[in-house]
Amino acid sequence: MKSFVLCSLIALLLIDVAVVQVRADCDETKGPDESDFKHFFKSLSCKVKQGAEDVAEVAKPYTDKIGEGAKDFGSSVAQKYDELKHRLSDDTSSPKPPSAVPFDAPTEKVPLAPIAPSHPPAL
Repeated sequence: MKSFVLCSLIALLLIDVAVVQVRADCDETKGPDESDFKHFFKSLSCKVKQGAEDVAEVAKPYTDKIGEGAKDFGSSVAQKYDELKHRLSDDTSSPKPPSAVPFDAPTEKVPLAPIAPSHPPAL
């Protein structure tokens, strides 16, 4: 247990260092050893990342609403299933009333048509 807590703290520390490094990379100033090509793609990746964070922030209320709706739907389906299950199990445990008229009439046998031979008979 102690090793798990220690590993979790180390992982959080490494993630924090990585986030600080990403924030430092998103500065708009161009370093002296950077080419224009590298600077362009670095600024482009920062803009894409910022746009994704903005979209996630705007979509959060909608995703929360969808999540709540899914929980409500799931619980109602589970409740209906339980009701149906109990109703069916209650129906099988109670004896069924006998039918009013038992079906004892003989069934009619219908002769089948003869099967034709595979080749026609010789004339």
